[in-house]
Amino acid sequence: FLSSRRRHTRLRRDWSSDVCSSDLLYASKRIRVFGFLLGKQLGLNMLKFVLIAVLCLFCTTIAVSQNIVINMTASESTQQIVPGPVTDVWRYTANVVTGPADTLSTIPNSYLGPIISLNTGDEVLIQFQNDLAYETTTHWHGMDVPDVADGHPKDAMPPGGSYDYEFIVRNRAGTYWYHPHPDMMTGEQVYRGLASVLIVSDPLEQALALPRDEFDIPLLIQDATFTSTNEFLYFQNFIGFFGDTTLVNGQADFNISAATRMYRLRLLNGSQSRILKLAFDDGTPMVVIGVDGGLLEEPSQYPYVMLSPGERIEIWADFTGKDLDDVITLQTLPYTSDAGPGQGALDDLMTFTIDRAESESLTLPITLIPIGETYNVADATAFKTYPIDMQTGPFTINGGLFSMLHTDPNEEAYGDDLEQITITNTDGLILIAHPIHFHGRQFQIISRTIDGSYAVGYASVKDGLVDGGWQDTFLIMPGETVQYLVRWSRHPGLYMYHCHNLPHEDMGMMRNFRLFEPNCPSDLTHDDIVDLSDLLVVINAWSTPYGDVTGDDRTNITDIMRVIEN
Repeated sequence: FLSSRRRHTRLRRDWSSDVCSSDLLYASKRIRVFGFLLGKQLGLNMLKFVLIAVLCLFCTTIAVSQNIVINMTASESTQQIVPGPVTDVWRYTANVVTGPADTLSTIPNSYLGPIISLNTGDEVLIQFQNDLAYETTTHWHGMDVPDVADGHPKDAMPPGGSYDYEFIVRNRAGTYWYHPHPDMMTGEQVYRGLASVLIVSDPLEQALALPRDEFDIPLLIQDATFTSTNEFLYFQNFIGFFGDTTLVNGQADFNISAATRMYRLRLLNGSQSRILKLAFDDGTPMVVIGVDGGLLEEPSQYPYVMLSPGERIEIWADFTGKDLDDVITLQTLPYTSDAGPGQGALDDLMTFTIDRAESESLTLPITLIPIGETYNVADATAFKTYPIDMQTGPFTINGGLFSMLHTDPNEEAYGDDLEQITITNTDGLILIAHPIHFHGRQFQIISRTIDGSYAVGYASVKDGLVDGGWQDTFLIMPGETVQYLVRWSRHPGLYMYHCHNLPHEDMGMMRNFRLFEPNCPSDLTHDDIVDLSDLLVVINAWSTPYGDVTGDDRTNITDIMRVIEN
């Protein structure tokens, strides 16, 4: 009965009403029906436990997720970015139609889009209007969404067109982002302003003692070049694009007025091509607490952090021991020229000025959030290799350039299958570093190997490669091979993987992969048998989308029924 969107919404909105009471009675009748079948398999005592657990969880879960409806528009605008004339920009604007008012928050003094804040399990509808003179799509980077909501170029809106992006938030708490994804135009549209941060929260993350509110700061780092009249100057070549002005949250010479407190810095590299080697100039530790797919199991300290375009990293910054008037600079440090022309230059990105002395009660947690399922190579059902190459034309991956609907046989898989993917960057006339991004489900990096001829240069970056936790984008250096394990999304359809050096992507270093319906969606424990353990997964996941068997990204009575039937 929860498969009815209207009924599900009404239950959540009017839990104390007579309508809800009648619906709960209806639910109880349905539970008694499947209870007879369940009792045959589980016995009376287990049946009582399951029914009580289901009813209790059902009643307490209804209010957890929310219906979020947002109207969003992409249009031309202007913004004062550097001294002198204003700059022509492209801008996302939005308003909340349904849902909490704080779902959207504006980045002050910026042309970048609003920050979107969601919770795991939220049902989201973004009604998008394209008021640009060019076609566009919007990709929800890192999010596990249906293919029709992923922003594939096949779904591009023409000028004046509109599109509804509808999905349920399956992701863990973490820092994600959104940006355009039209064929051959992604780089310029991001460059001109169409990008921003998407933050997901969940109960586990909210229960931790982490910096909140003004001490939880998203920082979107980009670079740009301006003409003499302050217009964006943009061009692409086979190496990429490198601007001469750093922009953080859409502002040059960005400074944060800071207190002697703990800060959670959500760093996002939204650059076209520039790979960052992040560190504080005064030696403040780079303590990593989160990556692309959310918080790690425990904090880890690094001498510096490598962050390539598309990647996110969360840093616990301890400013408690600073003095008033201290200025701390976030820098990108020098590294090997093997990465390619334009990469590896020392630069100051932004500053933090300590202008307030405040007491702090927070301490760095010893543990954060369990990763969940830890993948094992022995359980992989397929092993695939996608080489990066460059001969006489643009860089390619898996032997070809992008074609709108094409997939090769090794770019097809069944949803929920566990596969090992190997990316090699060892062949071609020119080898440079690439950020590689896979859409859909996130993955676990299991190994890196480097060709000995590149070992000296590799030594200047290797200690800042953060491979723990859930990833959707990673840096692969020249001469390197990276392997990871992925359990493919349960959403069937056509998705993309590509280099997130955006000029490379626009030149065709992008491919499709196609997912088919899972072979056995009821096997939630992935042990090749449907039994009580799968039923318990559904019950334990009642307040999340993670017990979904029927393919609607909800965990409800229908999923229990499906497990029983199987």
